[in-house]
Amino acid sequence: MGGSLAQVLRHGASHHPQRPAIIALDERGSSRKSYSYGEVDFAARAVAGGLQQAGVGPGDHVALCAENSMEYVAAYFGVLYVGAAVVPIPILSAAPEVRFRAEHARCKAIICDHKRQTLVEQACGDLNHTRRLVLAELVECEHSTDRPANRNAQDTAMVLYTSGTTGSAKGAAISHGALLTHTAVLAYHALRLDESDRILGVLPLTHSFGCRMAMLSSLYAGASSVLMPRFDAAACMEVMLREQVTWLPAVPTMFAALGQLPEVTPKPTLRWAMCAGAPVPEETTRRAEARLGCEIRQGYGMTEATIATLNAPPDARVIASVGKPVWGIELLILDERRQELPQGQAGEVWIRGHNTMSGYLDDRAATSAIEQDGFLRSGDVGYLDAEGRLYIIDRIKDLILRGGNNVYPSEVESALAEHPAIAQVAVVGRPDDYYGEEVVAVIHLKASFSLTADEVSQWSRERVSKTKVPREVAFVDQFPLGPSGKILKRQLRQDIVAGRLKTTRCS
Repeated sequence: MGGSLAQVLRHGASHHPQRPAIIALDERGSSRKSYSYGEVDFAARAVAGGLQQAGVGPGDHVALCAENSMEYVAAYFGVLYVGAAVVPIPILSAAPEVRFRAEHARCKAIICDHKRQTLVEQACGDLNHTRRLVLAELVECEHSTDRPANRNAQDTAMVLYTSGTTGSAKGAAISHGALLTHTAVLAYHALRLDESDRILGVLPLTHSFGCRMAMLSSLYAGASSVLMPRFDAAACMEVMLREQVTWLPAVPTMFAALGQLPEVTPKPTLRWAMCAGAPVPEETTRRAEARLGCEIRQGYGMTEATIATLNAPPDARVIASVGKPVWGIELLILDERRQELPQGQAGEVWIRGHNTMSGYLDDRAATSAIEQDGFLRSGDVGYLDAEGRLYIIDRIKDLILRGGNNVYPSEVESALAEHPAIAQVAVVGRPDDYYGEEVVAVIHLKASFSLTADEVSQWSRERVSKTKVPREVAFVDQFPLGPSGKILKRQLRQDIVAGRLKTTRCS
């Protein structure tokens, strides 16, 4: 599929300009404003005009750091309209992270909302080649463009930086053709969205999952996206009921929080919900489904190859599976020697298809290290069943090697998540002189519940093998989260090793 990704919005503005495209809410869901496809397009053309006045043109890179809003969507497409590539920057980024992305991507400009003006000035105030632009001023620009600049399918539309959870962040360059094709396949073949759908966009649009699900797929299908700037479980539940939301994409931490809410009647009008970003314990799924009144299905992808598989209706739900490959995408399961493994045997997941990046920006060595015959290595351990469904066991980097035994944290997390006192849990490895690594459980308890390290150990011994039982436990009030809501296990490991996070030894 050729052409510019900008056509996703332009088509809607041309064919159904009065249809609601964005319903923008505040953090509590109380303030509400609806914008039609025509209005969003008008704002995007104003942003493009302002960017042209700032000297931005085809082939340039423009960073975008703002929370979920109509203005964010307008800015995203305004960058595309002028022929530049979008470089989304997570809203929780620190100044050095903002600067790294702006410098590494050689951004001609960086657009931010009012809340992040000081942050951007601190990060990029001395970068003379990077213009600092305020989003609210750009959407009011009187000089607007008539139509999007022409771009080829292989041209870069977006540069998404990896979270850096396994090392320094790298910029995944994604082409117009890849984004257009993948968006079309997701909207029509996989998700089966249409103009009647209302999608809750509480995932950050600066992240791949939120961008593809709550913005691109929604607009491509002619649906309405209900945007909230931040996640709050109670507020989201109220919004889903009031706005008659039909579909919810979210990450495990969000479903865990929703599962802790009191049950409500009536239930939201969700057809189903989608979970991705990390393995989700079965107990977490059950709790959230009881509150939402719908099935939660799983999908799988990564920044470099977003949403490769999906266990979506009308296929029957298969617990623990992240589904079959999305149309046009291939999977391989390879061992350490890069030899293909048969069904049922676990190895590293490799992905090839229209959902993959063109490569890491200005980093041929890093790109070559994860490529083989057009396939990209995921860094995840999984296996395929006889029906071609994928099961993700864990991240290779998260694998704990204790005394020569492989311990997959997700298995232990699933067992601990069933405990009635545990709200969320993350299992990590701590270096150990004797065993190589020791298993540590980091736990966030439900309100008014208490638990000891020995009780955690006993519960685990009844549900997992001896080698997988946590030998140490840490209790936390909250987890460190990445931009997409993922628990940052690398930071937990670092905090444990450095003594910043105190653990209790199980007897």
